Amino acid sequence: MVKPLKLSKQNKLHSTDVKVLEGLALYGPRNISKLAATINMPSATLRRRINYLRSHFSLRFLGALYHTHIGLRKVLVFAESKPGYEELLYNCLKSHDYWLYVSPCVGASKCLAIYGIPAGREKEFEEFLNRLEELDPICNVKFFWSTCFQNINVTSAWFDNTFEEWIFPWDSWLKEVLTKKGELPYTLKDRDDYPQKADWIDIMILKELEKNCKIKLKEIAKMLGISLQRVKYHFRNHVIEEKMFEGPQIVAEHYKGLSADTYYFRFVFKNYENFASFACSLMNKPFVRVMGKAQGRNQLFVQVYLPRQELRSFIETLSKLVKAGFLDTYEYVVQDLAGAERQTISYEFFKDNGWLYDHEKCLKKLHSTVKQFVGAA
Repeated sequence: MVKPLKLSKQNKLHSTDVKVLEGLALYGPRNISKLAATINMPSATLRRRINYLRSHFSLRFLGALYHTHIGLRKVLVFAESKPGYEELLYNCLKSHDYWLYVSPCVGASKCLAIYGIPAGREKEFEEFLNRLEELDPICNVKFFWSTCFQNINVTSAWFDNTFEEWIFPWDSWLKEVLTKKGELPYTLKDRDDYPQKADWIDIMILKELEKNCKIKLKEIAKMLGISLQRVKYHFRNHVIEEKMFEGPQIVAEHYKGLSADTYYFRFVFKNYENFASFACSLMNKPFVRVMGKAQGRNQLFVQVYLPRQELRSFIETLSKLVKAGFLDTYEYVVQDLAGAERQTISYEFFKDNGWLYDHEKCLKKLHSTVKQFVGAA
């Protein structure tokens, strides 16, 4: 029997709360009435419960974009610096116009960064990374072109409703991984084309949804100074119809009180079948936040959110997969989320229904960042 992890009463997440989190991801935070009816809860009570989750479990309503359909290619970068130059590395990674996410790592002078690069500009971005690695304090710059990411919202799959505690049945998961069959979501499939399907209004809608998927369309219309009818048309016929928006990203500290950490893993598989089985097994797991596939490779990137005391069991399970010949290898970093930053798509560089990319400007910003750091030191 899997022993549940105990939480203090003030940090306790109840089964009703888990249902609320699941429902918010399924129906979206704007469909409160539908969610209330589904879980048999008065709408006013549901709103109070959501406010409780926001204040006690850092509940946020973000939006996941399908960057592939707006002409952007995802790329993950892992970089290292000499001790004492962590801030320089961090700022250099942010000096590029198209950064989406930058996070320092714990226990080493490392950072990870995610970018959305306009399709066709891959070589110039790789030159930017080469220039970064040529800097004396910077080393070991690795990059991986990726598919778009698959967002994984909280589910009740590993929540014990009797004890109202999270459980971690690693042995059962191991069996599931070895036998799982299923179809991967389109976000985790290799693409050869990156069509730019958006116009300026679409991009402005997307960047607002990315910040807050709960935002009302009439607020966006007011912000843009155009009619609500026009915004609704673009939202329905472009953003949704052309699959530019994947859906709500419901983020909460659902392991609060269990000393949870966030990790970024890279898993390498011997073949596509093993990769697909592993990825499909994670689609409903509460310890996964985001997944992405390395373009043209049987490699999976996974952001893992896990109670610290469960990390050892997770690693032991991975070791069993390696010994069984299912998993080739893996590596991971521990993220320092207190220092992590996220920004929306770089809408300010979207002009005439296309992305502007000034390579020389990016290189100059990189040089300027280094010069400022040296001057400050």
